Amino acid sequence: MTPPLASAAAEVQRRLWGTDPRAWAVDLAEAHNRPLFEAVLDAAGAGPGTRVLDVGCGSGLTLVLAAQRGATPGGLDISPGLLGIARERLPDADLREGDMESLPFGEAAFDAVVGVNAFQFAGDPRRALREAARVLRPEGRVVASLFAAPERSQGTVVHEAMSTLIPPERADDHAPYALSAPGNLEAALASADLRLVDDGEVVCCWRYASIDEAVRGLLCSAGGARAIQAAGEQAVRDVLLRSLAEFEDPQTAVVTLANTFRWVAACR
Repeated sequence: MTPPLASAAAEVQRRLWGTDPRAWAVDLAEAHNRPLFEAVLDAAGAGPGTRVLDVGCGSGLTLVLAAQRGATPGGLDISPGLLGIARERLPDADLREGDMESLPFGEAAFDAVVGVNAFQFAGDPRRALREAARVLRPEGRVVASLFAAPERSQGTVVHEAMSTLIPPERADDHAPYALSAPGNLEAALASADLRLVDDGEVVCCWRYASIDEAVRGLLCSAGGARAIQAAGEQAVRDVLLRSLAEFEDPQTAVVTLANTFRWVAACR
């Protein structure tokens, strides 16, 4: 099947996400952020009969949790590998491959639209949020979440370590903190003619049984894939081992990274 047309930014994300989708979804990464997924669904009012769209749904855990609440899940992602996992988990859900800047859904099709660590990766986040508003029913909610300011997450150390391997001309092609400065996400939502109604923070602890498991978990992330493409896997392993050492418990060998996320809810 020919992949759907997408913006340049979406094509970058298609290339980076889903290099090892099963490791990401099942073994090493996705479940660490479950407290954030639950908080976003609470803010969206996801419940029985609610039509929920997850923009950048990845391997679908947020939608699995929405379905457990009785909501009707729908999702969009640019990564066919991650979508494959989501479809295994939710075989009856409407899950589509595509670009968040051009959603393949009709107007007012959903009661809630969520984007968990997604909208900052759009080439034009404001356009992506306008699309989210378009497919939202009147008085429905958009809830967007992302990393808080970089200094508030220990994972920033790892991101910066891997970023040292990226050539300068590619420095801006994957920017997880693009909307993280105070007020930026709120301004982007307001520019989509959405009315801000609520906000909050969640701390998610990424815990790994060993430093080797932490390295494997981070290698299957988009940041890991990006660094591998630039410098090769061994170089990435080397910088990760050095940067993760400070987070390793000397008694148990468990590696823990505490990361602060923000979410903002807005109404159409």
